[in-house]
Formats: sequence, C-alpha cells, structure tokens
Amino acid sequence: MKNIVVALIFILSAKVALAQKDSLAFDERNKYIYYQTVEQAALVKDTLFNRGLNFMRKAYPKGKLKITKTDEAAGVLTGEGSFVVTKKALILSSMGGQIAYTLHIEVKDGKYRYWFTDFVFSPYTRDRYGMDVLQPGVGIPMEDAKNKLDKKDFAVYLDKILANSRQNGAVLKSYMLKISSAPKTDKALKKISTKDW
Repeated sequence: MKNIVVALIFILSAKVALAQKDSLAFDERNKYIYYQTVEQAALVKDTLFNRGLNFMRKAYPKGKLKITKTDEAAGVLTGEGSFVVTKKALILSSMGGQIAYTLHIEVKDGKYRYWFTDFVFSPYTRDRYGMDVLQPGVGIPMEDAKNKLDKKDFAVYLDKILANSRQNGAVLKSYMLKISSAPKTDKALKKISTKDW
C-alpha cells in the first residue's frame, strides 16, 4: 500500500513539473512570459534567421503582426501582434477585448529561442451604433489586470494567452523545419523588335 501511495505521489509530481514547463511565467521584469528554447541541430544561424523572418512575414494574416526589429548579425527578430478574446455570459458571448503582445525570436547555430511577452489588454466597448470597438486610450498590462478585471475574466484571458502562445509557437516550429523558398526575382521581359525579321 505504501508503495502505491509513493508511486502516485511521484507520478503526480512529474505531471505538475511537466505542466509548469509549458506555461506562463514571470520574467526578470515581473511581466508574463511564454518562453521556449528549441534545439535545431545541423542548421546554421543564417538559415534559422531566414526561416524565422519567413514565419513573421507569412504565418500571420496581413496586419496581425508588425515586424519591429530585424538584426541578422545578432540573430534577433522582434514583432508586435494582437488577438481578440471573447467573454461569455450564460449563453451569449461578446467581444471582451484585444490582447497585444511582443514576440522575440533569437537564433544561434543549432538552436533558437522565442518568447511572447508584454501582454496588454484593451477592452471593447459599444459605440453609439451598437458596434464593438476598442476603448480608446485604455491599455491594461496583464500584470495589473488581476486587480482591474473580474477574476473569472482574468483567468479566461490568461488561458487564452497561453493557448495563443502555444499555437503560434507550434506554427513557428513548423516554419523552422521547412525549407524557406528563395525570394522570387522578376524576370526581365524580352524586347522584340518588329522592324527586323
């Protein structure tokens, strides 16, 4: 009986340790962060950089991610994006707000890391036409949102941040495995002279 209890405790602690590895945490600035490091043996820094840049340009719908910094020498890519979160009340669901974030990608020979951070919640409000629009001038950092939002909504928003970060991280990993196509060059049109034949 003792062995069974010890085995159960061991299994549960292992599950908790795995769950903590892939979750939101706090960084050195006390901001929420989703951080992953991935080994990509046999690939050089330039290749990983180009694949990361290809991800930032093509993986998101137009206007959903804005590239803010590219430094090929340092192997750094930075972008800003956002996604919409909904809020449910009994049967109805409405637009809760928008969460903006910053994505960082750093590459080295044989590995890369990425993290999502600087999450800021902007609530939606109804305008005079009954449309949901962003409330102007209101941006609540998620670290402060615990005190400013309903506890239930705050927990839902954190779950959505984690789900969105995992989903985008999986897409990034698939782009880092793909061979990125070379940039297309425009073919020069051939000039034909109708005078000589």
